[in-house]
Amino acid sequence: MWKMATIDASFLVSMISLFLVLTNSSCHAFSATAPPSINALISSSVKDHVREAQKRAEQAARDVHDNGVMNALFVNIEECPEPLKCKVASGKLPSDMPRGAFLRIGPNGGGVEGGWLDGDGMVHAIVIGDDDTITHSATYVDTQGRKREREVTNNTKKYSGTLGAAPQGLPMLGALLRNGLTFKTLDVQKDTCNTALACSGDRVLALMEQAPPSEIKVMKDGSLSTVESMARLGGAVIPAPINGGSFGAHGRTCPDDKERIHVSYTSTARPYVRVDYFGDNWELKKSVGVDVPSPVMIHDCALTENYVVIMDFPLTIRPSRMFLSNSFPVEYEPKNGARIGLVPRSATTGGETLWFDVDSGVVLHAANAYEDEDGRVVLLGLKSLPEGASSYILDYTPAFLHEWILDPSSGEVASERCLNPDTCVEFPAVEERLVGKNSEHVYSLCSTSIGGPMFEFKTPEAGVLLDSVIQFAVRDSEDGQVTKGTVVGRYDLPEGWHCVSEPTIVTKTIGEGCYCLVATTYVPPKIADDRELGEHVQVATDGKSMKTQLHILEGADISNGPVTVIDLPESRHINYGLHCLYLPWDKLI
Repeated sequence: MWKMATIDASFLVSMISLFLVLTNSSCHAFSATAPPSINALISSSVKDHVREAQKRAEQAARDVHDNGVMNALFVNIEECPEPLKCKVASGKLPSDMPRGAFLRIGPNGGGVEGGWLDGDGMVHAIVIGDDDTITHSATYVDTQGRKREREVTNNTKKYSGTLGAAPQGLPMLGALLRNGLTFKTLDVQKDTCNTALACSGDRVLALMEQAPPSEIKVMKDGSLSTVESMARLGGAVIPAPINGGSFGAHGRTCPDDKERIHVSYTSTARPYVRVDYFGDNWELKKSVGVDVPSPVMIHDCALTENYVVIMDFPLTIRPSRMFLSNSFPVEYEPKNGARIGLVPRSATTGGETLWFDVDSGVVLHAANAYEDEDGRVVLLGLKSLPEGASSYILDYTPAFLHEWILDPSSGEVASERCLNPDTCVEFPAVEERLVGKNSEHVYSLCSTSIGGPMFEFKTPEAGVLLDSVIQFAVRDSEDGQVTKGTVVGRYDLPEGWHCVSEPTIVTKTIGEGCYCLVATTYVPPKIADDRELGEHVQVATDGKSMKTQLHILEGADISNGPVTVIDLPESRHINYGLHCLYLPWDKLI
């Protein structure tokens, strides 16, 4: 009893100290004025035309929304750690596609009072063996938070989610306090590790940017287990209050020297951004602190031959909002300005970063970056324009493919434009061997249906159906027939089928070329748009109405449809999630 009282008192003292730090942290806004060069290159009338086209594309998706079907895809599923055999439903496994594991991670198990993103990380593994045996399993990442739930409360209590509080801040603070008192820890933010997967050497990490990663291993028999939670990666992930430390959800691996780079952020102390450089097996080579005017959420990064690309867009993080205005700590704050930073890969200090002011917006995902023949950095990414401060988390804000051309020699933005304002897209992807190089295509998913309300979670209040795979040209053809942003390939799923994974690009083992893999789930049509009736839950839990297939598309032209379709075992399906990783056979245990 005395031990418990001591822990609780220590926790409360730490929270009070943290309050004093946060309410006195930097809250100034960074005012950025677009350089005259941008205004000269892109007139106001052109910007207005592009914005109107984007709004038409968004409205078209909202007009056809099927809310009952969307909610069925968000329903939690049961863990299925035992690998069961899959079967090839059509076509045959390509002989030049490397065998390995298609992994899809995402949140699962969250409660109706929380946010979807509060759910624990679950990994779906579709393993294609060297004997062409195919299995499926679905396994939770055994994080520190899940262990504490078992050890402290025998699973009678779960961590309180924090994202269901949005757009309010005080309920989020209350959830953090409850977690600390219930589980006797200062790591009051659960390490759900539900966002992305990354591999360096033979080590695979499950990631979320608000906590340290967990290391997992995938077996050749199709099973999966957790090796370590709260991985510190040789000191890269520094312990911190509330979340235990932070590590970027996305990184990039240089295809030439295999250096792995991640960009992480914090809101409690300068410098607010950290760039970590890793050798094989997550061996930390160096960390470089890069300061930005205000703490911001940086979900992704990009990589070229000579630079790490940092996207300082104004999703600002101000924890003092929780205390001072009962607001969510992360908000879209366009007056903070937007910048793109180029950190030389040889840099030893953040002061070597080159900064470029750009138009405001939100860029969660980069597609790729490279250096052109003039030494300019070309960045491709998906940019959205939220309507309000909290709309990025409450509503679904569609994104569009954009290009930025940055000139390190002059320090100017040579060009900034939307490449295709007619197609709403999510989850961009290129071949791993073309990271940092001038790839011919970018693959993505089309946001074909947008709307709400969400039935299963408090946030987000709206969501999306992703029913098509898109293949963009990102080079102008020599004959002028194809320009950057042109849709050169499109695979529309059969009626009733919906993408539940991002496009995952796998390089062929013979010659050049790639395959595009996407997990798809069937939902019966005409599900009642009624929370109380609960038909969306019935079809998601009856073990027969919903089913999943893995579609393998020829990367050169996805329009021809799948060359191979793999059926998951009966009674199993994949629900909505986030990011993927294709792990080669020799990386499996």
